[in-house]
This record gives sequence, C-alpha cells and structure tokens, in this order.
Amino acid sequence: MESTINTIEKAFIAEGLNITLMPIVDHLQNEADKNAVIKNYIIDVVVRSLNNEGQETPWIADYLDDNQNKYENIYYNSPSSGWSVDVVDRWYACTRCGSRRVFRTRAIGRFFWENFSDLIKEIL
Repeated sequence: MESTINTIEKAFIAEGLNITLMPIVDHLQNEADKNAVIKNYIIDVVVRSLNNEGQETPWIADYLDDNQNKYENIYYNSPSSGWSVDVVDRWYACTRCGSRRVFRTRAIGRFFWENFSDLIKEIL
C-alpha cells in the first residue's frame, strides 16, 4: 500500500488537527490511565487518517451495514518474539460483533501495523 501518512505528525496534519492539543486528563489520578487515554486518542487519529486518505468524503465504519467490509488487526504475542499481527481479518457487522478499530481495507490494516505497531504495543 502506498501512503503518505507514515508518522503520527502526518496523521494529525491529514486530519487537520494540532498535535500539541491532547485530551485533558488531569482529573485522572493514575498516570497509566492518563497515558492510555492519550495513546488511544493518537491511535484513533492515525487509524482515521489512514482510512480517509484518498477518499472524497471521510470513511466511517457503519456497524449496522453488513455489506460494508471492515478489517481488524488481530494481534498475537509470542514469548520468543513478542507482539506481531497474526492476521488482518474481515468481518461483517451484526449483533454479535462489537465495534472495534477497523480499517477500510486489509492493506491499510497491514500498513498500520508495519508503521505504527509501537503505538499498539504500548496499550496491549
């Protein structure tokens, strides 16, 4: 997959967001909780920017539309090699599936792992 979004900074620029403005987490008492909220926000911006790249209108996962393909990275942890992406799986929305971070294409899911896996590893 070809993408110009290969850094967090480029993802924020693509979404028209200021990277210095992060969620306010001062009210949270636990430092790990503060970091998790901020990391998850960053991941959401990156995923959204990759899904929207090259689209005329923003791509939004419609969890009520079982005709819309959605791809999800499924991660695997091995004691010998650490975290890896096991598969980029396709699924259809239905009542037994919850909403997750999903990708518009399998290639975007793979690209996300190859370029932004450190973000995911920090929250797994």
